[in-house]
Amino acid sequence: MMDIEQIKSLAKQGESTVLEFKASTAKLQSAFATVCAFLNGKGGTVLIGVNDKGLLIGQDVTDNTRREIAREIKKIEPTAPIDVYYIEIKENKFVILIQVNAGSHIPYVYDGRAFQRNESQTDRMSQHYYEQLLVKRGQLNHSWEEFVADNYDIMELDQDEIHKAILDGIAENRIPARVAKENTEKILRQLNLLVDGKPKRAAVALFARQIKSGYRQCWLKMARFKGTDKLGDFIDNQQIYCNVFNMLKEADNFLRKHLPIASYFKPDQFRRIDKPALPVLAVREALVNAICHKDYMDHSGYISIAIFDDRVEIWNNGTLPNTLKLEDLKRKHESVLRNELIAEIFYLRGYIETWGTGTIKMIDYCKRDAIPAPKFSERTGGFMVTFKFAEPIGGYKVIEQLKLTPRQLEILKLLKKTPLNGTQLAKKLEGLPAIRTVQVDLLQLEKAGLVKREGKARAVLWIFVKDE
Repeated sequence: MMDIEQIKSLAKQGESTVLEFKASTAKLQSAFATVCAFLNGKGGTVLIGVNDKGLLIGQDVTDNTRREIAREIKKIEPTAPIDVYYIEIKENKFVILIQVNAGSHIPYVYDGRAFQRNESQTDRMSQHYYEQLLVKRGQLNHSWEEFVADNYDIMELDQDEIHKAILDGIAENRIPARVAKENTEKILRQLNLLVDGKPKRAAVALFARQIKSGYRQCWLKMARFKGTDKLGDFIDNQQIYCNVFNMLKEADNFLRKHLPIASYFKPDQFRRIDKPALPVLAVREALVNAICHKDYMDHSGYISIAIFDDRVEIWNNGTLPNTLKLEDLKRKHESVLRNELIAEIFYLRGYIETWGTGTIKMIDYCKRDAIPAPKFSERTGGFMVTFKFAEPIGGYKVIEQLKLTPRQLEILKLLKKTPLNGTQLAKKLEGLPAIRTVQVDLLQLEKAGLVKREGKARAVLWIFVKDE
């Protein structure tokens, strides 16, 4: 049991996702709604006799007080271990500490209602989320992906993508080569994606050519915001309904379009090096993780990519399982799969190597590229990965992706040896192009940051830009 100094130290932390203050037992029902929320989350502590500012004010404790608390505990279903301590802070004044560990039979209800914790607030749990938790507890027989997709048949799945998946699996030595000769129905059956000849919902999420209205959770939202918050204007905003492999392609295109590129030359190399502001493999790992761990039971759920001037946020609905904490993600941990069928196909294709290593790989990729380690958090009923740029977008040299002509390449090769003016270049280039043509090439190369000029008028010399 804690002593008074430990209680003071705890109260200084302020209310949070795992800590709640109540001034007195006059708020006992509200306190036990929070106890219920802690049981449905990651556990927590309720302090009664502490005001909103974290000051210990204490309260009287009588036999009636203890009986009232015992009655409220009995309103929690199913029965859960709840520890109650009475810590005397001054004569006849106590702080009541109610300690709750994460429940092992989620969802719990208090007085017939389920509650959940959002930051420092306790809210009524939605009926939909309550049903999702029942699925996890095993009171319902199947997860979302296991149900038959009644309004789809095999021909509405992308046959090419299915066979690409098989070829990827063969290349990874995770699928026997003979499977490539099988027809689509037999392939899907072997992948456990069929029930009595009908595709499961997992098959729809993975391979549907078109997403129908009943599968709106196959939803990708992407936005590039101006500034560092969502109050700024949109530079770009897209929403797409598609299967998860198309999601990866669309996300890749969007990120390539909007992520800044740092470009430079090494002194001993002629080819320009373009380095994205974030490690591509780390971002890809976060997207695959979001797809595999997303909560598909939520029909309004989605995956989002938000690009700001200083960071990229990748969010999916569905929080971590109760057996995992955020700090566990920074080290090797057990993987608790929400969508085993979907994750298995990603594994067979080589998108996932081993379970429980995705977050560690994100950290390693960022460390290798001298990028701040990704931040893992839970927000608004979902899981988020935040990648910070080494410097804001304005600090990067963003270039146009030029396809250089043979003549422009020849110009760069000549200037790498020595600075030259336009006339000298024209005389040295193959085909002896007109000076005006050479000047157009030089202006394009200058715009791309590949060359620069020194001097004025006829004394201008063009200089190859080297890596600093």
